[in-house]
Amino acid sequence: MNEPKSGVSFLTPEHLTPIRSLNLRAKIIVEGLIAGLHRSPYHGFSAEFLEHRPYLPGESIRNIDWRKFARTDRTVVRLFEDETNLYARILLDKSASMGFSSRNGMNKYDYARTIAASLAWIFVRQRDAVGLVTFDDSIDAALPPRSTNVQLKNIIACLENSAPSSATRCGAAIDSAAHGIHKRGMCVLISDLFDDPRSIIQGLRHLRFKRQDTVLIWLLDPLEVDFRRDAPLEVHDVESDERVFLDGETAERFYRRGMRGHREQIEEACRELEIDWEIVTTDEPFHGALMRVLEKRRRLP
Repeated sequence: MNEPKSGVSFLTPEHLTPIRSLNLRAKIIVEGLIAGLHRSPYHGFSAEFLEHRPYLPGESIRNIDWRKFARTDRTVVRLFEDETNLYARILLDKSASMGFSSRNGMNKYDYARTIAASLAWIFVRQRDAVGLVTFDDSIDAALPPRSTNVQLKNIIACLENSAPSSATRCGAAIDSAAHGIHKRGMCVLISDLFDDPRSIIQGLRHLRFKRQDTVLIWLLDPLEVDFRRDAPLEVHDVESDERVFLDGETAERFYRRGMRGHREQIEEACRELEIDWEIVTTDEPFHGALMRVLEKRRRLP
């Protein structure tokens, strides 16, 4: 396994596809990320990553983790279960298009829920309250943010028992989820964004209006990023079940034009709304998407 210069080990979908347990898959990813962070330029961040916070003057010295002090010469105290730092929500698209894969590896939804499970692990270990919203043409499941280990089990169980289904109404679902948010916090949206960009942007505006620091993980199959075809093909819409026959050059031209316009609208809105976004493909290591969220979390007050 190759390691980048930062020292963070990369785990690809190919490495983890044989592992059926989503809980075990997420645990391996998170523990690999933590180990890499301690060897990387993010060392100052990773020191606060798990279960400690700085000792505050006036606190009882009984709360100091003396073992940690002996090892690092840093005065820290352990975080307790009720010390919630942040209210976070993971918004996960489970529409039928998320079941697509152009290869034999992970489809978009399996990749997305692996990211979601890993984030839940990270948030809970930081004593952040984390919730989950899954949606297709409407909200399918919603777990309010909690910071307990029971919550982590509930989130992973929800993810393991879900599958891509129904059509996409991504924007309306995001808007509906925003209606239920009443505390400032953080939202991580994981979706292929195959919906009317105007509707998506309206949903994102609503999240920002609700004082949500938002990260968008725009998840695509490699074929959807770089579509090339010179032979005739049949296009099958997995959400409407419609089929269209096109010659390869026509399909490539129309797809590239449509995707370019779609992407430009979303990216412009993200810049305007100060939303962090990143296009991630299902053949990429998981740590790239996770590091983007962690860096956003680190910058929050």
